[in-house]
Parts: sequence; structure tokens; C-alpha cells
Amino acid sequence: MPKLVFLGTSDAQGVPRMLCSCDVCKNAENKNIRKRPSAYVYSKRNILIDASPDLREQFLTYSIPIPDFLLITHAHNDHIAGLGDFADLCFWNNRNILVVSPEDVIEILKQRYPYLIKRKGLRFVSCTSLNTDDYSITFHKVNHGHNGYSYGIKFKGENHTWAYVPDAIHMTEQQLEPFFNMDLLVLGSSYWSEAHVIDQYKRSIYDAQEAIEVKKITKTKKLILTHLSHDIDIPKHQKILPSNVEFAYDGMCLEYI
Repeated sequence: MPKLVFLGTSDAQGVPRMLCSCDVCKNAENKNIRKRPSAYVYSKRNILIDASPDLREQFLTYSIPIPDFLLITHAHNDHIAGLGDFADLCFWNNRNILVVSPEDVIEILKQRYPYLIKRKGLRFVSCTSLNTDDYSITFHKVNHGHNGYSYGIKFKGENHTWAYVPDAIHMTEQQLEPFFNMDLLVLGSSYWSEAHVIDQYKRSIYDAQEAIEVKKITKTKKLILTHLSHDIDIPKHQKILPSNVEFAYDGMCLEYI
């Protein structure tokens, strides 16, 4: 059966943050040590979601195999900066992997990594839907607030439907529609609450309270929160989450997805 492993669960800065003296960063251990975001789906054809800047260390830590597909949610540094390392890994192991994302994202990747376009190791594929042995996979454009837009990736399997949406906020009714009545939603939530933020328009990701409301609206059975900043103290905040809501942590494994 397929399973999902979280390789990295932080926001763009990682936890602990550089030069930060907050309690979480100063005392970061266990579930509060977080690398930049990416995830791995073990299935008949393995899937890596996003190429974190920490990808090399993630591969060494978790001993994951080279996947069959690399799916990219959007072309921000914390989700693609490991692409060069990944290309080298594929090249030196004589593998040619499909990098899949909608056309606008693929074009940005080609602009930023022109030397990879004709090099053996990666093949860039523009599409919004993909069928593998275990899943029907679709990309869905969502608001990313002050940072523009991103794509949520939905996986529809024989017995389970779930989605990975690490960077989103203020999704419209139309954008939420593909994510209704799923078994699992993995949703980005960098802070516990940002209701106090004066410049709300500068925000780019749901806070935990808003993410819980998204779960209610979409009638999702289980919600996993990822893309966590140093504001999230898992041992502290997990205790006050509602049922069927959890924080992701590096190395977390979900089976039977």
C-alpha cells in the first residue's frame, strides 16, 4: 500500500531559524527541528513532492530511493532549490526522471535551470493531470496571498483521496471545490494565529485556526498541518488541536493513503 513520508515540514526559513533567539529556536529538538518542505510517496511508482533546499540531507537521513516522478507545487526557493542536487543524483545513477508541473511552473524552472534542460537526468513535463499505477493526480491553482499563487496536488487512489497544499491562503469557493470530502488534506499553516497582524494583505499562508476552518468547510476527514514556522511549538500546540488534526514533523509517516 502507498505511504507518505514528510521529509521536511518547515516554512522557507527552517527551524531553528538562523540567528533567532526565540524559545523554539533556542531549544529546538525532536519534532521542533524542521527542514524545508518536501514529501515522498512510496507507491508502485514513487513520487517526490518538491525539491527542498535541504534535499541532499533529506535523502541521506531517510535513505529514500530515486523516485519515478518529481512533482512541483510552485517555483519558490524553498520548494525548488534542491533541483540541482536532485539532477546530479539522477545523472550519476543513470536515471531519467519526469519533473511534472503545470506549464507556467515548468517554464520558470527552465529559465532558472537552463543547463538542466538537455542534460540527462531530468525531463520536464508540462501538465495538470497525471495517471500512475496507484493514483490519478491533478494540479489545482490556489491563492498564495502576497506571494502570488501555488498549486495544490490532489491524489485520487482506489480507496483514498488526499491532497498536498503547502502554500495557500484565502482560497475561493471554486479553488476549494476539488478538495471537498477527502480522506486527508495536508495544508500549509506557518503560524498558530495571525489575527493580530495589521497588514493582513501581506500574508501568504493560512494560520492554524484558519486551516481548521478549511477542514470544516471541505468536510475533510483528517487534516495534517505542514510548512510550520518557529511560531509552532508542536509539544505545546498539539495538545490543543481538535480531533483529527495534527502537525506534521520531519520523518512522519502515514500509511494507507
